[in-house]
Amino acid sequence: MEPKARILFVDDEPRMLTALRRSMLDMDDEWEMVFCDGGAAALDEMARQPADVVVSDMRMPSIDGARLLDEIRTRFPAAVRVILSGFAETDSVLRTVGPAHVYLSKPCAAETLIEAIRRPLSLRHLLVDPVLWATIGGLSSLPSLPRVFVEIRNELRSPNASVASIAALLSADVTMKAEILKLTNSSFFSLGAKVSTALQAVRILGMETLQTLVLEVGLFRQFAGDPALAAVLESVNRYGLSLGHLAGQLAKAADLDEEAAGAARCAAMLSVVGVLILLDSRPDRMRAVFTGAAGPLATVERDGLGTTHHLVGAGLLGLWGFSDDVVEAVAYAAEPALARRWDNPILPVVHAATALGPRFPLLAPAAGDGVALDTAFMIEARRDGVLKRWRQVAENFAGGERDV
Repeated sequence: MEPKARILFVDDEPRMLTALRRSMLDMDDEWEMVFCDGGAAALDEMARQPADVVVSDMRMPSIDGARLLDEIRTRFPAAVRVILSGFAETDSVLRTVGPAHVYLSKPCAAETLIEAIRRPLSLRHLLVDPVLWATIGGLSSLPSLPRVFVEIRNELRSPNASVASIAALLSADVTMKAEILKLTNSSFFSLGAKVSTALQAVRILGMETLQTLVLEVGLFRQFAGDPALAAVLESVNRYGLSLGHLAGQLAKAADLDEEAAGAARCAAMLSVVGVLILLDSRPDRMRAVFTGAAGPLATVERDGLGTTHHLVGAGLLGLWGFSDDVVEAVAYAAEPALARRWDNPILPVVHAATALGPRFPLLAPAAGDGVALDTAFMIEARRDGVLKRWRQVAENFAGGERDV
């Protein structure tokens, strides 16, 4: 029997802690719960026995929620970090952009909070390596391409900056788009519908908030590693953008509705996020894995890394609150049968884009295509009837439309 997940709730107001205890009573059988009356007590408790999830109020004296979660990110990176904040505290919650994984607005229904805790806990099976899980959990931002990083900072300082111009720049960098969608789709900023394009995200956040996030808070960070590795990041970024564009065309060919097509484009593009994380955190290991490696992409990665870049990316996106369908499509983009279900409308699209689209850029020339189309899965998912059309779309694909 697996040990209970340990959840730490933090609030300096006794009545709020009492209310939390009452609302979480039904979870006693599933979780071990600890309630701390402030940031200092929470850090002491974490030092005594680290929790799997920390849920903190934002407004607390001495050590507020942002400072507490930042300290936990540094000292206990494997812990999932959730912030609870009121809409009047927008300026304060922006300080939690790096430290927090999940943003919840107050008042928060018990069901919403329980789901926000359960979802990231359910992702731990994706990554059996605790060191890699801690690496993902400890990330405060993802590495952005140097040229795009400079361009967006300059554009935000320009008096001629517009929603469209900023969205176009964000759409040119996979990690920037991932970061901005993470924030926009949180319950604190979201209007209810899931956002899948940078243009929608910038419109929701507004230019003033975005300027604060980028120029003052540091939402994005420039990749500062080996220049040769920066060129590799550039190629992976282009690959991700191409996958997203192709997935959009395949979704259209399959007559998916606009929401599902947007989710498929988003998932295909973000399916390379795991590569960018691994190149940033384990550059030497990544070089070694792909030097002269041959065989299916997933096999090459499992043999050399113990996991795949798709599972790493899915772990991060799940922590960040992306939808279950997007997380699953990213996780199993190369191996859809491992999902063990066939009712996710975007997984067949993302798999087809991965198998029929551009070749994974890190594979050695003699390694083959890397990802084979799983026709048995397509039959189970009832997409075999569209395969001929998809093959034609992929053959004619030349980069596709820009999706901002």
